[in-house]
Order: sequence, then C-alpha cells, then structure tokens
Amino acid sequence: MKKKKQYYKNKAFTLIEILLAIVILEIGLLGISSFYAYSLNIAKVARNETTAANLAQGLLDEQSAVSFDNLAVGAGAKTAYSSDVASPFANFQKQIDVAYIDMNLATSYVATEDNQNMKKITVTVFWPQDSTEKNFQIATIKANH
Repeated sequence: MKKKKQYYKNKAFTLIEILLAIVILEIGLLGISSFYAYSLNIAKVARNETTAANLAQGLLDEQSAVSFDNLAVGAGAKTAYSSDVASPFANFQKQIDVAYIDMNLATSYVATEDNQNMKKITVTVFWPQDSTEKNFQIATIKANH
C-alpha cells in the first residue's frame, strides 16, 4: 500500500515577507515624521506672525489715543519691544513712524500748508525667523478735527 503524502499548509510568514512589511512600515513612518516636523515649523511661523500683528495693533492703538497735537512727527528708531529677556516678546522689535500726509497721500516729516491736518502713523514689528528678519507693518491716518 502506498503511503499518502501529507501536505502541510505553511501558515507562517517568510523572512522576506516580514522584511518587506517592515520596509513599507518604515516608509510610512518616515513620511509621517517629516510631515510632523514641517507642521511644527508652520505653527511657529503662524504664532510669530499672529504675535507681531497683535503687538503692532496694540502699538497703533496707543499712538491713535494720543491727541493730534501731541503726536510727535518723525522717523522712529527700531527698538526692542521688551527689555526683559524672560518676556515672550524679547525677540520682537518695534518701529513707530509718524509723518504728515497731504490730500494726495504723500508723506513728509516737514509741515507745510497742505499737510498740517493729517498724520500717518506707521507701526512696524520685526522678529527673527530662521536666518532672516521678518516684519509686519500696519498704518492709519489721524486727522485734526
């Protein structure tokens, strides 16, 4: 009588299948980790831009609250926003320019007959980002009523 050969089904994974699964998993994880690093950088950029916009708006509001006659005309110097190194705004700098403006929206630091009734207040906030300096600028016009 002939012996029947028993065929066993191989229910285990081969070494090549396991290695291939690991490589595919690694590629997916690498993509996710690079996206995570990129999203952290984008969040930092957005946080800095939002902070700069809020700081500039606050400075503009302060300058707008000053009466027209007490608003000193001149090109402002770029200064640190905060002298406290522990402040979250220590890396930010500010510059406030106030100029006379005529009906054609031309600015000048010298008063003339045509431009004595309006002043343009320009606030610029600067901050370092990577190896460059970024800035946010906002302006308004104040009239002498």
